[in-house]
Amino acid sequence: MKSMSDKFGELKTILIFGFIALIAEVALRFIIHHKSHFLWEEIPGFYAIFGFFGYILLSKFSKFLGYRILMKEPDYYERRCKR
Repeated sequence: MKSMSDKFGELKTILIFGFIALIAEVALRFIIHHKSHFLWEEIPGFYAIFGFFGYILLSKFSKFLGYRILMKEPDYYERRCKR
């Protein structure tokens, strides 16, 4: 079993690589120009920001779905068998 410091170290590493990828995407956007098909493609770092907020929305929605809709009370099956 991993200790909390090991888990924190892994999380820190993942965050560092994520921020490096984000900075690289924004920097390369200024260096490499391509023809934009949509207005929002003109915004530097749009897809990185869009992906980040999509991740937040998806994780919050899945947490809501799990806790509010899918999760049952601990005695749910016992109560159903008594009927």
